[in-house]
This record gives sequence, C-alpha cells and structure tokens, in this order.
Amino acid sequence: MIIALTGFMASGKTTFGRAAAEQLGWSFVDLDELIAETYGTPAEIFASHGEDRFREIESEMLCCALQTEEDTVLALGGGTVLREENLRQIKSRATLVWLDTSFDIILSELGNADRPLLKGKSAEEIRGLYDRRRPLYSAAADRVFHITSTDYRNVTADLANFISNL
Repeated sequence: MIIALTGFMASGKTTFGRAAAEQLGWSFVDLDELIAETYGTPAEIFASHGEDRFREIESEMLCCALQTEEDTVLALGGGTVLREENLRQIKSRATLVWLDTSFDIILSELGNADRPLLKGKSAEEIRGLYDRRRPLYSAAADRVFHITSTDYRNVTADLANFISNL
C-alpha cells in the first residue's frame, strides 16, 4: 500500500510522514529528496531551469516513486497534485491523504526555508497562495488528516494510527 501525503509547503509531509512510516515499519520516500538525488534541489532547479522544468522532473520522479510494491509513505511536493497527470498517477497507485495544516502552523514552520515559490513573498501573499490551494487539495484527497498542533509525538502517533486504519 502506498499512502501519498499532500498539503501546502511546511504542512508536515516530510517530518510527520517519515516519523509515521518509521513507527509503522514502512518505507518512506520524499519526492523532493528523490529529485535532489538526481537533479539537484528544487530551489536549484527553479533557479536554473524554471518551474516548468521542475514540474516535468517532478512528474518523472513521481512515476518512479509509485512503482514500489512495499508499504510506503510518500511525501509529495506542495504542488505535485496540481498537475492533472500527476494526480492520475497518484490515484492509480496510492491513497492520497491531505495534511490539512492550519496556516499559523505553516507560517511558523516556514521560517528560513528555501521555498522558490515563496521567495520575496509577504505573509499576506503566502496566505493568498495557501487559500487558493486548499480547495484543490480538498478536491484531490481521498482522505483528510487535520493538523492543529505542533506536538511532534502526538501528531506522529495520530498520523501513524490514521494510516494504519486506511
């Protein structure tokens, strides 16, 4: 079984996904880390080749990540499900779980993160992007996991339990 985690940047896909997979004894794959191993970090790709090229690479690596036969938690990039071809791939091989994380938590977690789409953006502009993407995540998701706390242990345990019950 593959559980693909989607959500806004800094929503906890990697942090909680990795920890929940470990608790469950499952494999964990972070799509951005997979991309970085072969092509460089998303920030480097955005800077040198632009967003369109990054999205092409993301689609290619997504296809590879979805080929596993192991129980796997797959952390997607914040924009992965916004591309129709990616969403079709995900839906054919995985259960898509939206980590619906409050904006206040996301804003506090973004900190000094190197996020190409947020470079030079104010909190208000980030909020606008967050608000535009929420309905898209909601429409795409098979299930929703709400994150309203930053308590690492509790969120991880709750996510692992949520996944094990799917």
